[in-house]
Amino acid sequence: MAFSRSRNGQSVVEVLIAVALLALMTTASFVLLATSFSESLISQEDAAAQNLLIEGVEAVRQIRDRDFTLLTAGSHGLVKGGTDWIFSGTQDITQSTYTRTVAITETDDDTRDVTVRVQWTPRPDRPLDLQIATRFTDWQTPPAPPSSNCSASGVSGNWAAPIVLGTADIGSGNQGTDVVVDLPYVYMSGVAASSSKPDFFVFDATNPASPQLIRSVDIGADGINSLFYKDDHVYAASGNDTKEFMIFDVSTPSTAFLAGSTNLPGSADAITVTVKDTLAAVGRSSSSDNELFFYDITNPAIPSLLLGVDVAGHVNDFASSNDYLFAVTSAATGDLMIYDITNLLSPTLAISYNIADDAEDISVAFQDPDTLFIGNKSNKLIVLDVENFAEISEITSINTNGEVRDVVCVVGDLAFLGTTNSNKEFIVYDISNPESVTEYSSLNFPQVTGGVDFADNKVFTAVRSNDALRIITSSP
Repeated sequence: MAFSRSRNGQSVVEVLIAVALLALMTTASFVLLATSFSESLISQEDAAAQNLLIEGVEAVRQIRDRDFTLLTAGSHGLVKGGTDWIFSGTQDITQSTYTRTVAITETDDDTRDVTVRVQWTPRPDRPLDLQIATRFTDWQTPPAPPSSNCSASGVSGNWAAPIVLGTADIGSGNQGTDVVVDLPYVYMSGVAASSSKPDFFVFDATNPASPQLIRSVDIGADGINSLFYKDDHVYAASGNDTKEFMIFDVSTPSTAFLAGSTNLPGSADAITVTVKDTLAAVGRSSSSDNELFFYDITNPAIPSLLLGVDVAGHVNDFASSNDYLFAVTSAATGDLMIYDITNLLSPTLAISYNIADDAEDISVAFQDPDTLFIGNKSNKLIVLDVENFAEISEITSINTNGEVRDVVCVVGDLAFLGTTNSNKEFIVYDISNPESVTEYSSLNFPQVTGGVDFADNKVFTAVRSNDALRIITSSP
């Protein structure tokens, strides 16, 4: 009987191969299961991160709806206090795993760009993050009026019979020249014969019937001719030969101080000043040098000169729209200059227009969307249609029997004038129909009214006499 050793050997090999295949298949199954479990876990973590992103955006939205000013620039964490979300720290951490950051960038006064970012590390050396970006606007606050000196807020009461609500003095021998308001504070400029007298005044008008002087500043010789308020700063045009352009920090009104100044070339007095966002314009009296200057005031304390313009006359007043600056001058031709200021770092002349009044124009107000009110030294208030710069036209003109030193308006309603009319230093006009502007009422003051501002149904005037600050309102 013969034995075959080769068959027995083949059986052993087959068993070994089968065991190897079984081990390989088992390992593959475990790897597949482990990979599947890992991917499932990552998917769950990703979903959790996305939920944190959405929650973060909705939390910021809730904060915006509660108070837009809480959306301050920088990096923030989020915590929930009761039912309200609040910012806390620079980030927040969830389950010791997820780090969430809310980054806010201030685009402009009414717009914030918000990026919510969530980061986590599911495995060593494998950091992951998700982010979402959106933009929030201050939808609850009405947009600011587009002009520098025409209010969008309405009037109330009977302005056919205005009354002086309160007055305040700025000292013997000091004449009020201009006034700007950020209630409850009133800022006034003055000119005095003595260089030792104060020139800049701060009043607390919490009680408008009795405004209280809380701060005065002496800037030296030649006083201040014009003021403009914006964002805790008051910009001033002065006759002082060493600092014709001044910037006062009024973030704390009771300790207001001169934060910066610029000396214009030559000795001509600065007459007027205005500010649009980060652009300031200063106008001055005719000189051998330029009369119109544009400054970048990104840092208000250190204005940076952008452009100087030879106007060949006094630059007396400014008004502005969203895209344009209007300047009135004493130039024989082109006494209305319109600058395109859409690029704040590069203002360009859009048009120079000659107003057919044969008089020096000294005040201007812009009413949205396309109307200018211009006062001149020939006792006229002129109304211009500036909808099309190629076809600027006069709508009407009114005899005021006095120079129109300043004019402010409430859109579609009333205009308030400061004049040299000896019987009507303060005049109210009905401008609801620009083609038929009519006198509404007036008041007689002891002296010329140089500056006018409007807020909270009150008119604030700077008068060149005792009781230089006069606060006017409507009768009931």
